[in-house]
Amino acid sequence: MSQVKVIAAAILLLVLSACAGTSGPSKQELILGSWQADFQGQSIVLVYSDTEVSVESFGVSFPYEWLDENQIRMDAMGQIVTSTVEFTNPDEMVQSSDQGVQTLRRVQ
Repeated sequence: MSQVKVIAAAILLLVLSACAGTSGPSKQELILGSWQADFQGQSIVLVYSDTEVSVESFGVSFPYEWLDENQIRMDAMGQIVTSTVEFTNPDEMVQSSDQGVQTLRRVQ
């Protein structure tokens, strides 16, 4: 019977270590999709692809790039903005820059 316990314990340790070794999606993956934000009292939807942010209601898009695992740089019609990106959960993103802090919520 003790052999069964040792084997069961070994299997449990393998499963736990495999679970601990996996991480969730990266920020580069989490940012993809549609996000709702309020800018100066107006609600807009931003759609993030791998390289662009599209503003649906205005029909414009801006290129952006990841500078490191936490920061993006966006070129909004010649105005360069660098933002730190944090996720409070997969459906809420907070971007902080010299222009302020913006909370965005994923559009389902």
